[in-house]
Amino acid sequence: MKLINKLTYWIMGVVFLVTPFTMIISYRSIKSNINKAEITRLRDVTDKVAEQLKAGQPPHQYILDRPITVKEVATMPPVKMQTKNYSFYNAELKRDECRMDVTSYYKINNKVYAVSTYNYVTQGKQIIMGMVYALAWKIGLITLSVLISGRLVSKYILSSFKQTLKSIEQFTLGNKEKLVLPATSTAEFKELNSFLQNMTDRALKEYNAVKEFSENASHEVQTPLAVMRTKLELLSETEINAEQAQLIGDMQYSIEKLVKINRSLLLLTKLNNSEYQTTEKVKFCRIAKDMVRALEPHIEVKGIELRNHIGSNIPLQIHPVLAEILLNNLLGNAIRYNNPNGYIDIILTQHHLTIKNPGLAPEVDPASLFQRFKKSNQCEDSVGLGLSIVQQICAVNNFEVNYSYKNSEHIIRVDFNCETVPQEQTVVAGETFLTKKPAIA
Repeated sequence: MKLINKLTYWIMGVVFLVTPFTMIISYRSIKSNINKAEITRLRDVTDKVAEQLKAGQPPHQYILDRPITVKEVATMPPVKMQTKNYSFYNAELKRDECRMDVTSYYKINNKVYAVSTYNYVTQGKQIIMGMVYALAWKIGLITLSVLISGRLVSKYILSSFKQTLKSIEQFTLGNKEKLVLPATSTAEFKELNSFLQNMTDRALKEYNAVKEFSENASHEVQTPLAVMRTKLELLSETEINAEQAQLIGDMQYSIEKLVKINRSLLLLTKLNNSEYQTTEKVKFCRIAKDMVRALEPHIEVKGIELRNHIGSNIPLQIHPVLAEILLNNLLGNAIRYNNPNGYIDIILTQHHLTIKNPGLAPEVDPASLFQRFKKSNQCEDSVGLGLSIVQQICAVNNFEVNYSYKNSEHIIRVDFNCETVPQEQTVVAGETFLTKKPAIA
């Protein structure tokens, strides 16, 4: 829910909560003031009649056409003015009436007179009906005003905040550009922009430092590795015995493995740094067919049967280099961990890529195979980074990669453009897959 909507609902809730109390207070105040005003007016009438009596004037001239009665009483009561407010049904007019009676007592010439008068006043329900009518208009106008003013506040006052959010969404470390935030006159938004500016500047500086270090380290490692490889090749051409040849071969193998590790780690660093972003789609089916065609000689040497079920017209938004690396790692694992004279089953549709091959059950927890330097059956030809790279490629492209082992088959499945499901297992076509959430490490 948007902030302006929350504020609108909060204001309207306060209005509806406070209104009944204010209505009761207003009703009592209005009713009391009406009664006081009428009592004062009637008291003035009785006082006028008493003045005429004191002056020895007949009060009938003043009483004429007024509901006033004057009578002599025995004693003066403790309260010299008595009021009575009551409702009754007027049979002549056929309606309810509310009447205010006022009786004042005066001592004139050693005699006590009771002067009484009355008048009809506004009924309580009439006041309430008027207040309800006014309240309906009040609530309507407040609601309309809050809605309109809320949209104006959202459009003008919160516009800088929305622009800040938009700038943050478009900001990426890979662009190497500082975050540009809009100017604002709101103090809170100024503090927020200042914090975001300092945070992103620091993150960009640290990112560039780490990126430069990883690239320099990878480049510097490649030079001594190339020198070592050349020296060993030259050494192998000299006169050496069998034992020395074996040692040189082991060293060459270790160097080649180190070269693979260096390249894989560099690739993971680039994936983490989002250096393979793309907005264009490629024909993934064509890349898959080319990759299978390139690996066919290696597959035939291993005596592996290839079962190709690659569909056509399958566009995916993925960098072409990453698509090749993804397929190469998955097919390489299928070849590496296959049985002698086994098979590779490749299924590519609009929604997923599935690769199956027979092989020994993994000796480690299948869920840990996506971690770096984790290898199934500790294969010597593997550096333990293949599935980690696959997982990272899936992460940056919003794919979901799953692994299962069932009926002596290794099954890798990549679902395209899937929302990450926060669960440990997924059942697909009767098979249970261990799900690796595509979260960038």
